[in-house]
Amino acid sequence: MTPVPPHLPRLYSYAAITTHCATQIAQFMAEARRKSGAEACYRRERAYGVYIGWRALVGGHADQAMFHRDDLRLEALLSDPLTPSP
Repeated sequence: MTPVPPHLPRLYSYAAITTHCATQIAQFMAEARRKSGAEACYRRERAYGVYIGWRALVGGHADQAMFHRDDLRLEALLSDPLTPSP
């Protein structure tokens, strides 16, 4: 087996990517609650961008039941009822 050259980025697991994205979404949505107007909208859009990026990265995961469960969990973070919509 050929070792991975050090200049190539590390490969990350499904769990690591999902955890990182969930943390980012929660952080952006919390910031959106503290901001108002355009700043809040910008934070919500960033959170949605992280969600779309997560789906693009892990959408073809072999365990579709796990993907669906995590998809619902991340979607729930985005639809936080405490965050006012514009």
